Amino acid sequence: MAQDFAADDGENGKRGGAEKHERWPNEAPTAAVARVVLELDEAITLKRRAAAAWLTAHGDALPLLPIKPSRRELAVVIALAETYGAALSSASRFVPVLDFIADYGAVKLVQRVMYGARPTTDFDVTAYAAENARLAELLREARTAFEFLCATWPEVFMAQASEALAQLGLPRLRAPAPPAPPEPPLESEDGEHDDG
Repeated sequence: MAQDFAADDGENGKRGGAEKHERWPNEAPTAAVARVVLELDEAITLKRRAAAAWLTAHGDALPLLPIKPSRRELAVVIALAETYGAALSSASRFVPVLDFIADYGAVKLVQRVMYGARPTTDFDVTAYAAENARLAELLREARTAFEFLCATWPEVFMAQASEALAQLGLPRLRAPAPPAPPEPPLESEDGEHDDG
């Protein structure tokens, strides 16, 4: 299990003969993913608790985010842990991602990575667009997992798009309905099943 949490080796990109981007050396990473998720949950909670204490000490408003990550935020963290493995909690390159989740929320992270404005020219770069581009590049491998989350909960991850559609008189985005159960076969008048 110790090899599950081997840190990034930086520039050389190798870790004990394995490729740097290999997520997990074991076949069944469930326990390792759970450990990473628990570590990140604790780190996010501590950062938010510290921010709330600072706000309280200075008489400012209450924080906008809950102290403990919500279920949907944990779904994002799980997707990240499954994509990046133990590096998510140990590699310094992911510190901006964890800071962003603690400060703005995991839902906002997915929205910015997937749909945030990017710089269009070298002369038209805003801090917001540059941050979106950095996050999108850093989390490029997580896009498939993020697409799944957006399709599962479009009312959460695509709320702004849903609002825009509603303003145009179009239906709001919703998760697809589960398939209907098959209908039982019809019975004929004599009590036998009619198959057709």
